[in-house]
Amino acid sequence: MNKSYQTEALKPADTSASATHENRVCIIGCGRVGMASAYALIQSSFLRELVLVGRSQEQTEGEVMDLEHAVAVPMKPPVKIINGDYAEAARSSIVVVTAGEATSGPDESRLDLLSKNAVIVRDIVGKLKAEGFAGILVMASNPVDILAQIAQEVSGLPAGQVIGTGTLVDTARLRGLLAEELGIEPRAVDAYIIGEHGDSEIAVWSGARVAGVELGRYPGAQALPDYGDILDRVRRAAPEVVKRKGHTAYAIGLCVQRICEAVLRNERAVLAVSTLLQGEYGIEGVYLGTPCVVGKNGVERVIELDLDAGEREGMQASGNLLKSMRQDLAEQERA
Repeated sequence: MNKSYQTEALKPADTSASATHENRVCIIGCGRVGMASAYALIQSSFLRELVLVGRSQEQTEGEVMDLEHAVAVPMKPPVKIINGDYAEAARSSIVVVTAGEATSGPDESRLDLLSKNAVIVRDIVGKLKAEGFAGILVMASNPVDILAQIAQEVSGLPAGQVIGTGTLVDTARLRGLLAEELGIEPRAVDAYIIGEHGDSEIAVWSGARVAGVELGRYPGAQALPDYGDILDRVRRAAPEVVKRKGHTAYAIGLCVQRICEAVLRNERAVLAVSTLLQGEYGIEGVYLGTPCVVGKNGVERVIELDLDAGEREGMQASGNLLKSMRQDLAEQERA
């Protein structure tokens, strides 16, 4: 079942003070993920202005200066870097939110992290709304699915205009692992991770293809590790990186860049992002990762994959888990 969101096109550029800059992206949150995203974006050929909004004007100015030196390298396309505020942010075609607290340790629950970051996201999106932002909002803060839904509700924007990075990075990890095991390049692998960006995500093995061939029939696939072990490696990928260097940044930064590219170029690219499900997979009213058509209006179509019974059950369990977390958050906030 495919559904299209009825969204309005972004406002055309004009010369008024409130004009939307069609090739401007703003990043709110100048931590590791924010700056990895910024660096990925300035490597592209589609960006003309990049606004950074951080907690500290002085530190953000240092980031701006560093990026300005990077774009001054010969042969790089010109990009204007701005140490901005929420008024500047609201005039962007796309605002990317990477701000939020990281998990403080093994004793902190996911609900604790959600509670802290929900406050931050509501504040940020409330300020954007007050400045009249009407563009595309890309959420990269964790837990990304629930925070994307909170951002959509606070902003009042159509659901298609608020996109979570979802399972895009997990899908890339799955394809990379399969390609490595099979001795081919990742672009030959067509396989998706869907659901929550977290431990309840699932791999769609029933639809996995390599060079157009069903995964199980591809030469060498019989020697693959157990599918459950592969999925566990995907789920453990980020924690393993964090254990060694303390954080992740580069992969998610490139995912942010890819989503922005699809929007600004109106590519109508199929990307595994987090969006509001409205009946797909038998799930209603929750943000989850699934392949979507992404273009100038954000998520323009939700693609519902054909799942086997076990995969469908896993997807619904993922949705129920996030609904339960939303309910727990609401109860905590009322207490």
